[in-house]
Amino acid sequence: MTYFFLFAVSCISAGVQTVTGFGYGLIVMSIFPFFLPLEMALAVSTVMSLCLNIAILSRRWKTIRFKLVWVPVLCASLGAFSGLALISEHPSSIYKRILGVFLMVLAIWFVFLSKRVRLRPTPLSSAAVGIISGVCGGLFSISGPPMVLYYVAILDDMEEYMSTTQFFFFLNNIMLIILRNALGLWPTGILPACAASFAGLLCGFLLGGAIFRRADHKKIRQCVYIVMALSGLSIALGL
Repeated sequence: MTYFFLFAVSCISAGVQTVTGFGYGLIVMSIFPFFLPLEMALAVSTVMSLCLNIAILSRRWKTIRFKLVWVPVLCASLGAFSGLALISEHPSSIYKRILGVFLMVLAIWFVFLSKRVRLRPTPLSSAAVGIISGVCGGLFSISGPPMVLYYVAILDDMEEYMSTTQFFFFLNNIMLIILRNALGLWPTGILPACAASFAGLLCGFLLGGAIFRRADHKKIRQCVYIVMALSGLSIALGL
């Protein structure tokens, strides 16, 4: 039954990310720890997220805005190293609840102020968002929300938003895998869980791709905020 639930959760999570640009790590890390040890859940989530990034980019790589990726991903590597070092030396469940509250605040802020406050792709703003994203990725294998909100705010074209976001995640997940191995935080015996999750990921990716082509892209942006708020509430309450 464990592998069936991994398949189902991965399918739903992949479908959400294929439509909205993020959500796989959020949903998976809200549920996988109920079925797997935390370290294994983090590793499986990172590997599967990387696979999903590759699948999505295979269809959209031509629209990547490369200039908007390099500064955030370099700063994210610094943030990820800090987050991984912190959790390896001082593991605590309070970090996850803080993340949940942070996600809800971000979602609420952008729902009410995103039309009034316009982020600009300056080196300072991209560096700040990259560091925050990296720390979240290092601590929780959830680096998506800060970068999603940043790219949603600065990119009007939905195809550019989707491809640029996934390219950032692609580089970030590779970096997380390297850092986790270097710090001795990579568990063994993850292949069966990865196999079940990958099967679900493929189903979710195909379903999400069909929905994306027919969806109202303005509503997709609203889905981003809704998914973030609900995921944040779930994480904060420890559901």
